[in-house]
Amino acid sequence: MNSRNQLPYYGWMIVALAALAMVATLPGRTVGLGLITESLISEFGMTRTEYAKFNMIATLLGTAGALIAGPLTDRFGIRVTLSGTLILLGCLVMTMSQWVTAATVMAFLILTRTVGQSALSTISVTSVGKWFTTRLAIAMGVFSVIVAIGFSVAIVGAQTQIAIVGWRKVWMTIGLSVLILGLLCVALARRGESSHQASEELGNGTVLTLREALLTPCFWVFAIGMALYGGLIASVSLFNESILQELGFGQETFRYAMAGLMSAGLLGNMIAAWSARRIGLPRVVAVSLAILTIVMLTYDRLQSDWQVITHAGIFGFCGGVFSVLFFTGFGQAFGHTHLGKIQGCAQALAVIASALGPWWLADVQQRLGSYFFAMTSVAPVFALVAICAWFTKIPSRQSL
Repeated sequence: MNSRNQLPYYGWMIVALAALAMVATLPGRTVGLGLITESLISEFGMTRTEYAKFNMIATLLGTAGALIAGPLTDRFGIRVTLSGTLILLGCLVMTMSQWVTAATVMAFLILTRTVGQSALSTISVTSVGKWFTTRLAIAMGVFSVIVAIGFSVAIVGAQTQIAIVGWRKVWMTIGLSVLILGLLCVALARRGESSHQASEELGNGTVLTLREALLTPCFWVFAIGMALYGGLIASVSLFNESILQELGFGQETFRYAMAGLMSAGLLGNMIAAWSARRIGLPRVVAVSLAILTIVMLTYDRLQSDWQVITHAGIFGFCGGVFSVLFFTGFGQAFGHTHLGKIQGCAQALAVIASALGPWWLADVQQRLGSYFFAMTSVAPVFALVAICAWFTKIPSRQSL
């Protein structure tokens, strides 16, 4: 028997590297920047609204990362794009930890958003999609477990150390870790994709180009649903301290809430994957958006730590649903040939929403004195998209 056939499928190495790369997006993501928001505001004498505007501009400009990363991954493969982006992000974060000032904070936010949140997230997810088809749900589950554990450890560890040694030393450590991971990817990642991917088609025989995908209602329901969740979770993550303070809770509650959010995300992965096979992924997305609508309308009634943790768990559960959507939904609906471009466009829309969400939240809070009004104002949008998603069908070539 050929010994090559006994080797584990190399795609699992890609899953591990891509998951670690997703964890490495932390300093460019809203949940990561949320860890140092209060430190930056205090150090540079900004108001929350001013910082939210900086974040909005940086995130909007950073959208270019997702639009560029998808096509680059399709063209040059995983090794070049994944390792190169990790190395660049690591250098940026280390430089930010030592040289950021009130005059340069905007530039560093733009760069870390572009490379971290936009580009690296898109490359990580697309990498797995290019190596798995029939076992994509299993690969997604493994990826999600690694990411959930990695984010939980990184967030709690970073928050604890920031309180002890300050954000600059912690950011230097994170940047160095990301750089080392990039060098590891140079050694371990392959340029090409699995040989069976070149002829891969959907179960319904459909492979769509980017232009064709943009003409389907399914793309827009998926992309807008992701964008709404992205904007909401970005808003809550960036101003988590002040939101909890408004409700009368402290940072200890935040730590427990983050643990609940990450744990529930795994449950959301499993239930969404199971439910999608029975009622279809669009309807799973619809239910998730309906649940988030209820969460936004009731969050001001939280009175105990357990209620906060439960609400955070619901956020995490819905995040697990949208993780399944991004991982498997786009591939199932539109094929894998142009997956990088299609996911890149959807990711760009989500990044735009994550820029506008925190700005809207901070602006309304400053004007009206409460975050609750900002939440309730967008709840009808979630409900409307939920209704549209319920009646949306996965496209087929005949429907184009």
